[in-house]
Amino acid sequence: MIQGRVPIAGARVLLAALLTGIVFPLGLQAQGETHAIIVVGLGGSAQYRERFHNQAAALKAALTERHGIPTENVIYLGERPEDAPDVIADKSTRANLFRVLGEVGARAQPMDRLLLVLIGHGTSDRNEAQFNISGPDLTPSDLQTALIPFPTQTIALVHTGSASGGFLTPLSGPNRVIITATRTGRERNATEFPEFFVGAFTDDGADLDHDERISLLEAFLYARQEVERRYQEQNELLTEHAILDDNGDGEGSHDAGLTGPDGLLAATFQLGGAAGTSAQTPDDPELVRLYEERVEIQERISQLRAVRDALAEDAYLAEMEELLVELALKTREIRALEGGNE
Repeated sequence: MIQGRVPIAGARVLLAALLTGIVFPLGLQAQGETHAIIVVGLGGSAQYRERFHNQAAALKAALTERHGIPTENVIYLGERPEDAPDVIADKSTRANLFRVLGEVGARAQPMDRLLLVLIGHGTSDRNEAQFNISGPDLTPSDLQTALIPFPTQTIALVHTGSASGGFLTPLSGPNRVIITATRTGRERNATEFPEFFVGAFTDDGADLDHDERISLLEAFLYARQEVERRYQEQNELLTEHAILDDNGDGEGSHDAGLTGPDGLLAATFQLGGAAGTSAQTPDDPELVRLYEERVEIQERISQLRAVRDALAEDAYLAEMEELLVELALKTREIRALEGGNE
């Protein structure tokens, strides 16, 4: 991430250079790697213990097998490592999470990304929200300290548990995506959100633009919609309201999207796609051309993210919206041609 700010005119020249294809050093051009840490808290009962483990294991498998994150970049800290030593790296304690974040931060490159997913129960009191793990519970203050090793990297924190809304405002900031299953710390019932958030990465239904990649915005929208559907089907009052903040103002949006105020950064935090499209070389030369053009748009989105700190916020959002619309239209062209060739 570029340090400091530059004059607006200079920023526009830099942006124009990036979008017209001038070659920059590899560190600026590259998207960087994604590192994922999944933390499962205390289940409290055999039912929840099994549910949380299954969700975490499914997410870990999806991130590595479907979405191309190297196995060594996905770490699962769980309540009982001895139950699944081939899947769970260590016990989910505050000390172990601090250690793992420190190790990942030490090897992460400036343009890398961190995805931190909490699965479990949460509580809240007048002082601070907590995520229930073995030993001292995890608080937003703990995470602020633990995330110090990631000064330039894009960070996504997804707290899928009860009372998770209390984590959003304290952890909000530039270049961060914060997703919580509840709007406030007062929504304390066990949540349905983690099942559908994990489902966004294990199934195909969340790929709204059909580009073979799942963004955090798509995963959020899918999980939010499916949670609401479940409550409606069971004729129950909705007791959890998921929110997303990615503009750093500490005010989460239930209706996040490409029109803002929250959703644009989450839309660019994408998983998968590269391996899938490169492994499929179509016979139709027109499809080959469209695939190449889509990859080029995705690269321009990554390049724009790289210079976000050098741009005025309005300019950045306008350019990003234009690129995302261009990507959606290109994907529509591809799907139309693929359908015609079947």
